Amino acid sequence: MGIIQRQSLKFTAINFLVTFIGFLSVIFIYPLDQKLYGLFQVVFSYAALLVPILTLGIHGGIVKYFPIFTLKGKEKNFLSFTLLMTTGIVFITTPIAIGIYYLFRSKMFEIFDNFKDIDDNKVYILILSYLLMYGSVFLYHAVARFRIVVPEIINTSLLKIFLPFAILMTYWGIWNRGNFLIIILVYFAFVLIALIWYLLSISKQSLNPQVETLDRKEYRQFFAFITFAMLNGLGASLALRLDNIMIGSMLSLEAVAVYAIINTISNVMEIPAKAINQIASPVISSNWANKNHANIQDVYQKSSVFGLGGGIFLFLILFFIWPELLTLMGSSFHAELPTVLWIFTLLSLAKIIDLMTGVNSVIIIYSNYYRYHMYFLLVLAAVNVILNYYLLMKIGIIGAALATAISFITFNLLKNYFVKRRFGYFIDFSPHLKIVISGLICFGMMYFVSLPWHPIISIIIKCTLTTTIFGGLMYYFNPGGEIRQIVHNYWQQGRSKFPF
Repeated sequence: MGIIQRQSLKFTAINFLVTFIGFLSVIFIYPLDQKLYGLFQVVFSYAALLVPILTLGIHGGIVKYFPIFTLKGKEKNFLSFTLLMTTGIVFITTPIAIGIYYLFRSKMFEIFDNFKDIDDNKVYILILSYLLMYGSVFLYHAVARFRIVVPEIINTSLLKIFLPFAILMTYWGIWNRGNFLIIILVYFAFVLIALIWYLLSISKQSLNPQVETLDRKEYRQFFAFITFAMLNGLGASLALRLDNIMIGSMLSLEAVAVYAIINTISNVMEIPAKAINQIASPVISSNWANKNHANIQDVYQKSSVFGLGGGIFLFLILFFIWPELLTLMGSSFHAELPTVLWIFTLLSLAKIIDLMTGVNSVIIIYSNYYRYHMYFLLVLAAVNVILNYYLLMKIGIIGAALATAISFITFNLLKNYFVKRRFGYFIDFSPHLKIVISGLICFGMMYFVSLPWHPIISIIIKCTLTTTIFGGLMYYFNPGGEIRQIVHNYWQQGRSKFPF
């Protein structure tokens, strides 16, 4: 877990810093123009959904096949190989995707009341999908080399700074509203260029793709795997972005903005898990190749313990500051506190379950049974689509959050059962009980805290109290047997660097 802890902590620290900026945007900027923010969310969600379809999931095969090219001494040629394959596939899939779209276009207008917003921006969606697609190739090449911090800053973190800036410039009339999506495309073009520059700065590359590196059997396996990765990515996109897509298609862009703002705040809980998953991917891939089952089990257990602890802590922090957040947003944010708390709690439940079940997805994806992850994702997507359609009509945007919670619980129960039955890896949930008890005690103590001061002062006090109570309980119970040692180690490192 050494490299995972180091890279994950760096990743998490940077993300928390950028997330703080994102918090300011969510509170003060996005509510100013909810329709514009909703437009970005819908366009970006559709573009992300197109990426695995257009590429047949080739970016998913980069981490899997990088060790193979390295063993064959062709590491320098792998980037050219994947770019050649990506471009060739896109030339085939793009006309097919466009043809299917126009075949069902009129039907989509019948099903979804607000489909015109998507149809009007279909060209922007397609271009953005290309930029995201090639960006993901360079991003995954960096991940395969155990580099996640700088690529994450370039690919994700900077957007949390640029997007509020772009919305402010448009809201103030400095930038033409009609050019907003063009500006977004220019930004993502610069992101692609930055990812290219970073990868070339950390590794030497050859322009020769060396297509003969794989034999006929290996090519069959390669295309089988990326086809799986395509369906896997499609299922993941449907699971993660379906709510935005369906709210935008069935309700309105303003409703998308309300939901997305709440979801953005709840996404803070994903930061530690995202860090662990990204850096654990090449580690577990290597462990599968070396048959190091003990290390896979260790990573599985610890990712679950630390994930649950981080998830419950962040849920407590965010849950109790929502009244202050709504006060700061003012009348520009059109949602009542009970509605917000219902949506936030349901979305948080989905994330906590995902965190508690550890790196089960990574274990399955890099095993010989990787196809099963696709099957589970398709179950997740199907459940999510059906529940979203009916629950949105019945109870509005709360229905989207409920659909997400139910589908993610189903998804993770299936994965954990499969990992235990097929591979024998399991999670010992005895440390988790201590974490849950710590969370319940902290929730009970904070529930009755009501502060009459300025919202910002109240937020600071509530965050401090929650951190003190939950942190103290975690130190006392010491779930997993490592919390006290980690605190002690960082205390000693701090004293050595900053002696007083």
